[in-house]
Amino acid sequence: MRGHLTRAATKVSLVLATLGLITTTVTTAAAARPVQIIDRQTVVLPLSGTFNAFFSEPIDITGSVRVRVVTESEPDGGGIARVTSTLLNTTGVGEVSGDSYRFVGSDTNEVAWPPGPVTPLTFNPTFFKVYPPGPVVPPNPILPPHPIQPVIVDVTLASDGAIENISAQVDPGTIDNP
Repeated sequence: MRGHLTRAATKVSLVLATLGLITTTVTTAAAARPVQIIDRQTVVLPLSGTFNAFFSEPIDITGSVRVRVVTESEPDGGGIARVTSTLLNTTGVGEVSGDSYRFVGSDTNEVAWPPGPVTPLTFNPTFFKVYPPGPVVPPNPILPPHPIQPVIVDVTLASDGAIENISAQVDPGTIDNP
């Protein structure tokens, strides 16, 4: 009788294993440690200033930028900050030509911070400069959007990843923009 039960149990186990209903579990010593989201903030900041682009006329910019910051910590300290910057209704006027420009786009930057005290994190998101902003009437040529970095975004974090401050300003020409 025991032989019949053993054979029946073996056959049932084989059928279930074949169907994928029985799986073996293997535990590893190096299991992935969970990442913890520490802080998340979104702000809309005004932009106003003169942007001096490389090989271009100075452009007086007005508008705003939405900045979303998410920090994730590691169990041993430090972590990753993801900063997404999006321009909102941002335009400019050339100081020499008087021409109108439109700045559009969104960019995500990611940086790791070490355990311990954190200095401000500085980002230069890439957006697009579009000229001219309105309908193109001949003989004006249609120019494609040009990648440019007209904004400096600063994020200050506490050592545990808590967001202490978010600020943005028009880059006055400290970055070599092509």
